[in-house]
This record gives sequence, structure tokens and C-alpha cells, in this order.
Amino acid sequence: MAIAVGRIIGAGVMVMSIAAMKMTGRSVNIAFMIAAVFTIFGTFPTLFVSSIIRLKGGAYTQAILFVSESYAGFTKFVSLLGTVSMAMFAVGLTSYIGMLVPGIKEHEVLVSFAILTFFFILNFFGTAWMAKAQSFMFYFLIAALLIFTLFGLPKVQWGGYFGNQLFDQPLFNNGISGLMEASAYLTFATGGATVIVSFSADAINPQKDIPFVVIVSTLMVAFLYGLMATVIGGVLPPDQVIEAGNLAPIAKIILPTPLYYFFIIGGAIFALGTTLNSTIVSSLRPMAVCCADGWFPAWIGKLHPKTGVPVEFLTILYLINAPIILLGLDVGQTGKWSLIIGNVMGFVNALSVIRPPKLFSEAWEKSPFHVSNGVLTLMLGLTSVSLAIQAYLNLQGLNFYIIAGKYRYIYCRRILCYMASESRICTYKPLLRARLKSIAAKAAGHGPPPLSFYSGLPVYYF
Repeated sequence: MAIAVGRIIGAGVMVMSIAAMKMTGRSVNIAFMIAAVFTIFGTFPTLFVSSIIRLKGGAYTQAILFVSESYAGFTKFVSLLGTVSMAMFAVGLTSYIGMLVPGIKEHEVLVSFAILTFFFILNFFGTAWMAKAQSFMFYFLIAALLIFTLFGLPKVQWGGYFGNQLFDQPLFNNGISGLMEASAYLTFATGGATVIVSFSADAINPQKDIPFVVIVSTLMVAFLYGLMATVIGGVLPPDQVIEAGNLAPIAKIILPTPLYYFFIIGGAIFALGTTLNSTIVSSLRPMAVCCADGWFPAWIGKLHPKTGVPVEFLTILYLINAPIILLGLDVGQTGKWSLIIGNVMGFVNALSVIRPPKLFSEAWEKSPFHVSNGVLTLMLGLTSVSLAIQAYLNLQGLNFYIIAGKYRYIYCRRILCYMASESRICTYKPLLRARLKSIAAKAAGHGPPPLSFYSGLPVYYF
């Protein structure tokens, strides 16, 4: 449970709640709860699969088993789009530092660029020492969120909050469409619990424990975020909060001075900094796996002999995020593209989960989440519809120049695909197909193939 909750709760809420408020006003608390429903719908495929088999390779293995190895590799290319959140965290960090050093606001772009550059340089030298600080700062963030919520709720102006009288502004400043757009956007903040599936091989009873943890942890965090969002929308007029670009003006009103500085420094600045750093670090290790599989050229994942860091890939990540800051692009819009790609991939995943009951019929019959084929189809259908709606909502308000930029980005990925065409994935494909056949045969009761089928297969696949 702690792993799942820790993965959901992040400093992103310090930034994303403001962007969501632009879309829906003070009804952002309602948007968080709807986002949790969207998120739980999206976990149905993972819940069903994790109740049947253990997936040591997590979502990557699932994509190989139920879609294709080519699609699994494609998801690794697409995952690069998710790295634009690094720019969002750097901009958010600058915003909070500006509350302590007012002069920074006049040079926000340059300071954000400098912060991003600093963290990338930091990772060049390796950041093993940051691991302890990372876990330590997680508790700072939890404390900051709880303090903000507990001190803030009594100071919410409840009169007319759920009407159109408070601050002379409507509850839904962009109507139901704005509320739903904000809900789809906030799934970025409420998602993440399914990372626990990667630990299913280590769980005592993964078939029961993992689905329970995913649902409960998502609801718990969404409830906390909903309370926090009530404070965000009920203390100051939304336009004042949006203009500030952070939660500091609210914190200054509701918190005593010592707790205010704790919230800004320990809860926002330190948490955003460690979140930015962890996002960079967590992007590096999977790239080594992708290069070993041949989805990217080997030189991209080559480790520095002294620091053990893939410097070339680190540079690529930097070149993706730095222009977003320097060009002044809306980090909320670039973040939406990460969500849209995730929605589409989730849609494919939902459709593919129709296969496991056929491949693992005996395990499916014993699954604690076993349902009839009709109910399974209905639930996966709800997931697919939910993800399609989210993709549509996330497309709202996107600027065409950003869309054009992303098409050029996809073109660059195709070039990388061509560069990787002579790589070792050609060697692994027959092994992967043999592995899929062995799983199907075992499910049918024929037993596994000889061990020779597995020679050379990377251990992190299954």
C-alpha cells in the first residue's frame, strides 16, 4: 500500500491543481473525484491480468504477451513524451522560489532553465546519495499537504461555495465541459497505483492484494486531494490563485508563519526538486533495457565508465525539455500530450485483455475477480469508453503549433526506429514468439518447452 500511495502522491499536485483551476474554477475538488473514477476505470485491465498471472516485467511484459513485441517496443518510444513533465516541475519550482525571492519572477524563464540544467548536470555525476533524501522528502510532502488541508478547511468560505455567489464567480467557470476537461487532466495526479503490478512477483497473494491496493490507494489519495482542492478554491478567488501560479498566497493566509515557510520550502520547493530529480532518474534505467532489447541504438544507452549514467540519453532528455521552457510553452498543454498518449495506449491495452481468459483459462476460473465473459466485456468496454472520452477531453484547448511540433517529434522517433533496425531485437523476436507459444501451451495443459527455448532471453521480460 505504501508503494502505491507513494507513487500517486507527488509534488505535481502543487502545480497541476492551478492548471485545473483555469479549466473549471473552484470546482477543482469535484474534478479530482471524477479523475479518481476515470483512473479506477483505467485500472480494470491491470486488475484482471494481475489476478491471473505474475508479471515480472510489469506493463512491458503485458504488452508483449497480449498485443505484440513490436507494440511493446513502440510504447517505449512513446514513453519519451511523458518526460515533458520535467519542464513542468522546473517551472513550478521556480514559481515557489519566487515567493521567497520576489525578484525571480521577472526572470522566470531563465531561472527555470537554470534549475533544469542544474538537475541534469547533477544526474551526470550520479545521484545515488539522493535516494535517501528522496524517501525522506516524501514525508515532508505528506506533512505539507496535511498541514495545508487541516489548517485550510476551517478557513474555507463555505457560504455559497457550491453555488454561484462566492467571490461573484460561478462554481463551474467553464461549465460541465470545463469540469470534465479538468477531470481528465487531473488523472495525471491520481494515477500511478498500478506501478504496484511490477512487484506482483514479490507479493504473497498478488491475485487479491494488488487489485485491492490499486483501488483503495487511488481513492484515499483522491479524497485527500479533493479536500486540499476545496481549500484551494474556497479561501481566495480563483483568479487570484491562477495569477499567482502557485498555492503560496493561500498558504500565507491559512498558516502561521513558521508553517508557511515549512510548506513553501519543505513541502513545495524540496518536494518539487526531488520529484524533478526522481523523474530524471526513473527515466534512465528503462532506457538501458530498451537499448539492450534493440528498440534504441546501443550508443544511446551506453553507460559512462565512471558514473554509470547513460550520458547520451540524459542529453536527449535535456534537449526535449529545455526548449519547452525557453520558448515559454504552456507546460499544462505539453503535459496533456503525455496524457493523450497514455489514453491511447490504455485503450489498446483494454482491448487486448479480452485474451487472457482464453490463454489462461484455468487460472481465470480460479481468479478472485472472475466474472462472466459478458461482464468482462462490459467492464473492459467501460474502460475503453472512459479512455476515449479522456483523450477527447485532453485534446480540448490544445494549440495547433504544439500539435505540429509533436508531429515533428514523432518524425524524429521514426528516424530512431530506423537507426535501431539492425539491432539485437531481430535476434530476440524468435525467442519472444517461442515464449508466447510456451505460455499458451502450458495454459492448455501441455507443459513447458525445453530450456533451450529460453537461452539468451533477458531475465526482465518474464
